[in-house]
Amino acid sequence: MRMLAVLAAVSSAGCVFANVTTPLAYRAPTAQEANAESARDVEGIACNQAVLGLIAWGDAGYAAAVADARTRSGAAELADIRSDTNFLNILFIYTKACTRVTARAVR
Repeated sequence: MRMLAVLAAVSSAGCVFANVTTPLAYRAPTAQEANAESARDVEGIACNQAVLGLIAWGDAGYAAAVADARTRSGAAELADIRSDTNFLNILFIYTKACTRVTARAVR
């Protein structure tokens, strides 16, 4: 009985497995500071996912999304970074959270 109570507590808390990074902060120059008013916009996405709230994986952090944008664009620096977070939840069976950044590529 005691083992069943411990298993229920761990399962309900989602402590079986979690490897998720959440967004924090990132300092970027404005387009004017970087002389990038005419630079093209680039986009980067970083996501994490979970199944049944028991197993979670991914990195939906701000820094991961910025790194993805830099990798996709080949830019040396990004300016005027804007960020959005999207959440998808299907009956708590499957959840997905994505951080999407849009920025100006400075070469």
